[in-house]
Amino acid sequence: MNNLKFVLMLTLMISVFQSCVKEPIEPIVEEVAPELPPEQSFIMPFDGFEDADTSGLHRINTDSRTLTSFRNWFYSATNVVVWNVAITLQVWLPTASFVESFNHQPDFMGNKTWLWAYEFTGQDGKVYKAKLQGKVLDSEEVAWEMKMSKAGAFTDVIWYTGITAKDNSYATWTLNHQPNNPEALIGIDYTRDDVNNIESIRYTNVRPNNPDNGDYIEFKNLNNGGDYNKSYDVFQVKKDNLLEIRWNNPEQDGRVKDPSHFNDEEWHCWDVDLMDVDC
Repeated sequence: MNNLKFVLMLTLMISVFQSCVKEPIEPIVEEVAPELPPEQSFIMPFDGFEDADTSGLHRINTDSRTLTSFRNWFYSATNVVVWNVAITLQVWLPTASFVESFNHQPDFMGNKTWLWAYEFTGQDGKVYKAKLQGKVLDSEEVAWEMKMSKAGAFTDVIWYTGITAKDNSYATWTLNHQPNNPEALIGIDYTRDDVNNIESIRYTNVRPNNPDNGDYIEFKNLNNGGDYNKSYDVFQVKKDNLLEIRWNNPEQDGRVKDPSHFNDEEWHCWDVDLMDVDC
């Protein structure tokens, strides 16, 4: 009988002890919104060749009475300006929506997903609704998706998607067009190499079944101590031709290579006054 009482008392004590032990509290993990990618991961700069004036193609040097040519610089500038105009016409809307996102705060939607929702006025004077969604992935990346709407025209059209590194060292984007029948138009690839101090962004024509599919223009910041600190490369699929432009900013001297245009594989240079010189 005494043994039975002892067992019962022991069982009761264990039960009381267990009831007093609190369950461990799970730590609260605060969700943090991903950082918006920098503008340079999305928007290509087209500076350095704004003053492509045809009136300056030639000029007489009054001291030596020789003809001075600006053709090398002007040919480079013309190609950059043409691409600038063509791309601006195609990407002004996604560019405007992307830039506007920096003026707004996101809402947490659950499942590592954040939403920037806002309105903005486009260069056409129309009001657009934007929904930029960023989802943090386990691979130290963020997946982005931009949906846009325009009253009376289209609703929640996926205008572009992308994957960026959380440290913003690289980004890939695909821009669509034709809101009523979205189709891939331009692929954007951005990289930032902090070790070699090089930053690049490339726009590629990715439109399916387009004869210029594969054409690209690439801009680089070459802050690595070389002879030139800026560059553009322009590739044309039809000609299988690569145009290469290198120049210094702010000095403005540079050089250009284009086998199709110059009929050689040589560099053709200009000086700080944009005049043709021997390389």
